[in-house]
Amino acid sequence: MDNEHNNESRIENAEKLKEIPKWTRKYAQNRTLTILVIMVMAVLFSLFFAVLLCFPFALAVIGFRKGNMILGCVGIAVLVAALVAILKVMIIFISKFGGKNRGLIDQKVDQWIYSREGIASMPMPEATKKKKRLELTVAIVWWCLFMGTICLGIANFIPAKYLQPISALYMVPFFVFLYFLQRPRVGPLFLICPILYTIHAILIVAGAPIFFTGGLFMLSILLPFFGYWFLAYVIGHLYSRYALKKLRGITHLEGEAANGD
Repeated sequence: MDNEHNNESRIENAEKLKEIPKWTRKYAQNRTLTILVIMVMAVLFSLFFAVLLCFPFALAVIGFRKGNMILGCVGIAVLVAALVAILKVMIIFISKFGGKNRGLIDQKVDQWIYSREGIASMPMPEATKKKKRLELTVAIVWWCLFMGTICLGIANFIPAKYLQPISALYMVPFFVFLYFLQRPRVGPLFLICPILYTIHAILIVAGAPIFFTGGLFMLSILLPFFGYWFLAYVIGHLYSRYALKKLRGITHLEGEAANGD
């Protein structure tokens, strides 16, 4: 009986050990606290740049509509200066954290957050020249569409009600593109973001009053964009805790440290 019991235990343990690669992958794909921290930084910079661009644009629109050419030209001049300044900042940032140093910020933040859990990461997607050009092109197109939507909203060419549904036409493909671009580094939970953004747009078109008007109209896009992105990564983080718990249970790890390699 003891031999039979021992054989059953060995078989059960062997089956559990086979699950280690699966839960290691799920854990590594959903260590999203790093991205959440970087997202907060990105939100702050994006809001700063949006205000920096939208204010002179609104000034120019108001000036030309009222026939005040001086005010309109000042607005255009400030807008061009702001665009040049943003471009210079982007060039400096890319020169320091692009190319060979790409991902350096991610690594530093990741080491700071997950120092007690060891190292766990999925392989980075191959960065070919063609892929880099595609990334840059998509980023530029998305940025132009995003800022264009905001500016058209300021000028009242797009009603506040339809800002988010119109933005969904390029936001959702952009989110899906990011998912396929980052696989297998990120898991399918990231797709929660475009799914929720699409549902949000459909509800608005159907008549749901889930949008902002007046001076807060920009939140109609910004809040769903960053909110659903943030929510997807929060869910990913919670799932990584569950995956880590499963790993510890399988390997009988004790203590605070857990090496995910």
